[in-house]
Amino acid sequence: MSEYSAVGGLESFEWSRRDAARYHAAIEAIEEAIACYTRLRNRAVTSGNAAESERLQVEQSVCIAEQQRLRVDDPANVTRVLTDYPPLIAWLRQRIG
Repeated sequence: MSEYSAVGGLESFEWSRRDAARYHAAIEAIEEAIACYTRLRNRAVTSGNAAESERLQVEQSVCIAEQQRLRVDDPANVTRVLTDYPPLIAWLRQRIG
C-alpha cells in the first residue's frame, strides 16, 4: 500500500447528501447573482454608462470571491449564502426587468 494520499494530504471531511445539496444550492445561488450582474454590466456598457459598469463589476467580483471561498465544511457560511442571496437575486432580476 502506498504512503501517499490520493487527496494530497487534505483533511477528510464527512458530509451528508443534505450538506452536499445545500453547498451546491449555495454555489448555484452565487452563480445566478454573477449572471445577473453580467447582464446588468452588459446593459451599462451598451448604454455607455462606464461608472455603472465599474460599480457592477466590483459587486460581481465580491460574489466571485465569495464563491471561491465557499467550503462544504463551513455550514454557517453556506447557510448565510442561502439566506442572503435569494433576496439579492430577486433585486437584481427586478433591475434586469
